[in-house]
Parts: sequence; C-alpha cells; structure tokens
Amino acid sequence: MRGVYFKNMKWQAAIKVDKKQIHLGTVGSQEEAAHLYDRAAFMCGREPNFELSEEEKQELRKFKWEEFLAYTRRSITNKKYKRRLGKVEPQKRSEPAMENSEWDNKQGVNSFSASEEFGPDSSAS
Repeated sequence: MRGVYFKNMKWQAAIKVDKKQIHLGTVGSQEEAAHLYDRAAFMCGREPNFELSEEEKQELRKFKWEEFLAYTRRSITNKKYKRRLGKVEPQKRSEPAMENSEWDNKQGVNSFSASEEFGPDSSAS
C-alpha cells in the first residue's frame, strides 16, 4: 500500500509533498495507516489506496493542508493519551476497521470546522 510502512513494531503513514516526507502518524494497524495516507492523498490530489466516502471528502474539503495535518496529528495524540489512561480499549483485531470519523464519534471526540480552530489563512500551501 502506498504511504504505509511498518517500523519499530508500529504501522506508520507518510506522504511526500514538495519533495519533503511528511509523517502523518503512527497507528495500530495497516488499515488505519492506509486510511491516514488516503486522507492526505485526497488533500494533495493523489491516488488513494481505498476510495473515500463522499461524506469524508466533503469534510476534508473544509481544511487547508496545515489545518488538516494539525487536526490529524492532534486526533492521533488524543487517542493515544486516552488509551494510556485506560479510558479507551484498543480495537480488537476481529472488529471491522472503523473510519476515523466513526472512531472519533465513538470516543466522544468532537470535530471542528477550520474557522473555529485557526485564524484566517494560516496555511502555508
């Protein structure tokens, strides 16, 4: 799969933008890493590993690149922090993989609009 690799016993996602490798996050499964890459690929106009839903595409269109990266990384960090506190059970392998938005809804993580979190044109893209 594009943008997915296994390093230090963890699945990681990355994408190359403007000749720079951008780390998207470290997650628990190959599917989660592929989904991270797919979201970034959509933002960059590239071919994803798996097709995104129209709802997810609409959500991503609200973000500028830097906002997307900040939101993605913050979401991963929040999940890891909650897991360390014992508030989140790790996803069992027998369960079907969830979309990021489904996972966030299950965990009570609120999504935000770009205007709520960032000032005008904070993007470098």
